[in-house]
Amino acid sequence: MPVEKSRSRRRKEPLSSLALGALGIVFGDIGTSPLYAFSLCFAGEYPAKVTPQNIVGICSLIFWALVIVVTIKYVIFMLRADFDGEGGTLALLAQLVPVRRAAKPLGLSAIALLMLFGASMLYGDGAITPAISVISAVEGLNVWTSAAHPFIVPISVVILVALFLIQKRGTGGIGFLFGPIVLLWFVVIGVLGAISIAHHPQILVALNPLYSWEFFLRNGLLSFLIFGAVVLCVTGVEALYADLAHFGRKPIGIAWATVVFPALVLNYFGQGALVLANPGAIGSPFFALVPRWGLIPMVVLATAATIIASQALITGVFSLTQQAIQLGYLPRFRIVHTSRHFAGQIYMPTINALLGIACILIVIMFRSSDKLGGAYGLAVTITMLTTTIGFAELVRKKWKWPAWQWVPLIVIFLSWDVPFFIGNASKFISGGWVPVAMALVLFTIFVTWNRGRRRLMESLDSHTMPVDDFLKELKDPTLVGGTAFFLSPQPTGIPFVLQHGWIRSHIIYDTIVLLTVMHSPRPFVHPENRIEVEQLAPRLLRVKASYGFMDTPRIHDILKLLRARRPDVDFSRPTYYLANPKIADDTTRHGMPSWQLNLFRWLARNARPLTDSLGLPPNSVIEFGVEVKL
Repeated sequence: MPVEKSRSRRRKEPLSSLALGALGIVFGDIGTSPLYAFSLCFAGEYPAKVTPQNIVGICSLIFWALVIVVTIKYVIFMLRADFDGEGGTLALLAQLVPVRRAAKPLGLSAIALLMLFGASMLYGDGAITPAISVISAVEGLNVWTSAAHPFIVPISVVILVALFLIQKRGTGGIGFLFGPIVLLWFVVIGVLGAISIAHHPQILVALNPLYSWEFFLRNGLLSFLIFGAVVLCVTGVEALYADLAHFGRKPIGIAWATVVFPALVLNYFGQGALVLANPGAIGSPFFALVPRWGLIPMVVLATAATIIASQALITGVFSLTQQAIQLGYLPRFRIVHTSRHFAGQIYMPTINALLGIACILIVIMFRSSDKLGGAYGLAVTITMLTTTIGFAELVRKKWKWPAWQWVPLIVIFLSWDVPFFIGNASKFISGGWVPVAMALVLFTIFVTWNRGRRRLMESLDSHTMPVDDFLKELKDPTLVGGTAFFLSPQPTGIPFVLQHGWIRSHIIYDTIVLLTVMHSPRPFVHPENRIEVEQLAPRLLRVKASYGFMDTPRIHDILKLLRARRPDVDFSRPTYYLANPKIADDTTRHGMPSWQLNLFRWLARNARPLTDSLGLPPNSVIEFGVEVKL
């Protein structure tokens, strides 16, 4: 669906309704961080001592992280770095490449490699976020009774299985269904925090940023390591940016300013106030805020909120995968559009299944939120760092900001991103290697598929023939009624598949269409600009169909536009011809290492066929084999 139509329909929805939906999708992750973020600062791998000065200092760090990282960097600036309404690392990358309309995938420049690695890290974070969110909520049963401990992992696994099974309902349905639950969650945690603050208001001195600085001076090098736990209070921000297309910038900003930010500050400060008065409560300060009679209802509410919290990363991964496919960094996967009004609301069965399996294995492997805390954070801090670098390139090259405007801003962002990275780098051995390993696998797939596709298209180019040479060879062909579409990867010359058909049968149709699906670096292409038609010869047309990286190419849409553009041509019973490339076992030296060539072969064999993704009728498709060397 084109962005213009999507935006116009979005504006018809009340802002309050969209903001409520955003609560259920965008802010679930960052909204459930109070379950574990504050306590892990004092109970993690490198804990701070439970002293009044450290409690105030960490509350101050959390508050200013929410202000600078979430409010200023992401809500104010990164949400404006959208690409026709789309957000996320790859949408940011698409703005940094030269504007062009070509069928060949985007290249692998230095900035592209950096942004791809950051995007890969978001997948690793997407596997850990649901795991730590759900298990930390279920662990609230331990506060009620220690007898519940053996059931924590099984209950968490059951919840995760249910979570991934409901994804096919679509993000819109899930968001508006669970938005009220998340709103209740924020109201409850805000009220609990406010009550605690009212009893011990001295914690409010943490609003002064000097206490953050004093914490660093007092703890020295250890403060950087503790930053590895402080970052947990902002771990949902990358998903916030990636999920931009689901609800839009304004509803997300309203939800953050009016509900999420106040509730988080109240709860974190409430936990700090409680621990100031009772240092023994540091074991589980979040649930210690809850009266004993309310523990079970709170565990139920927390579990529901964490289930919804996982949506932020899951939907972000769906959007990121669709962008990667259209930009030429991943093979085709099945994409299901779950909304008739919003193009960004999608469901990907294969990705959903893989992500669900990874989450369940992680819960079984680590078995507690404390151990998962060692694996959590490193992936998202790397993504945050690459996003800052990409944003610096955007404001410098695309937005043309003067240095005096963008340099101080980027320095402020890096003053948080770099300590976050240093603090989380120490987690690599204790579990951080898990998301990093996942990210390296995905990064390898990104690079391999892109290199292989580019080399494959270059090889197919060598089989093309100039149009004039082809027309000269046509001598008394046998004319057949109807229209034939010859799919070509390049919008120039005569593709191999048409030459093949001519050499074998000397048959020419009444109308021949050379169809090339062009991938624009923009998210959407308006239907008016979708196709270009060029008359090459009396019965020979070249059609270029352009699609953005959030569009889904479909043959029936192309035919509909062609009938309107060329009513004199009969497109009622088309036949589709396409090449089926076979990668040769080339024993000579080639550009791709053998392991990468074998990986590309495997990816190509398992990719969704072009006939399926375009919606070509199976009974109307003829494929010709062609051997290519990479």
